[in-house]
Amino acid sequence: MKHVTDALCVFRIHLARLRAEAGPFVLAALVFPTAMYLFAVAVSGAQEISDEKRLRFLAGSIVFSLSMTSVSWLGYLLLENRFTGRLKLFATLPVAPSSYIFGVLLFALAQAALGTITLLVVARVLNVRAHISFIALGLVVLVTMLCLCGLSVIIAARARSFSEGSLLTDSLGAGLVFLAPVYYSPQAMPRALSAISQWLPTTFAARAVQTTLSGSSQIGAELLALALMTVLTLSLGFRLMRWREE
Repeated sequence: MKHVTDALCVFRIHLARLRAEAGPFVLAALVFPTAMYLFAVAVSGAQEISDEKRLRFLAGSIVFSLSMTSVSWLGYLLLENRFTGRLKLFATLPVAPSSYIFGVLLFALAQAALGTITLLVVARVLNVRAHISFIALGLVVLVTMLCLCGLSVIIAARARSFSEGSLLTDSLGAGLVFLAPVYYSPQAMPRALSAISQWLPTTFAARAVQTTLSGSSQIGAELLALALMTVLTLSLGFRLMRWREE
């Protein structure tokens, strides 16, 4: 029970910080993804854009929101915890490393849920016709968030300075979406880059999210790929995390 209580305390601490510093979260989770959706629609080159393309752009924006909050925003918080000495305070409470990580993951899940639900409401206002399979969408969001959070933990553990880590999380948060065939088709990319981009977690996530938005639950292959990536990134993040630095 102590591990559960400690994880909830870590969650509440970060949630309180989110309420106090809501601006960056709103930009990363809502404003930028919505702007990317509107931009993609504007440059699609069609007077009457098809529902399929709208769902593709909406799926891309949901994945963009997850990437920005799980990698850029959460990565920034983890880096701040480490380089300002806050992580040492958690270690001396004492809080187990697993409780700290699970508390952070719970906080990330709350962010992902809030961002995704808000984007779906915005899409409804913009007359995007979606027949959502909510259970399947929830599974995709959960696994995608866990996978991307693993990347945040790895960066926060290995960065040699706060500025280096911030640059890496910002670049990766946006780059994982822009380098994946999310807002455009794979045929629009150079062949070599297209082959590599097919294995990015955001590629699997966007494909699965678009499928669930169309009302289907046929996402087994994408979920399996994301689950394997999640195990890899979180396991490596746990292993590399410097709980008590020299």
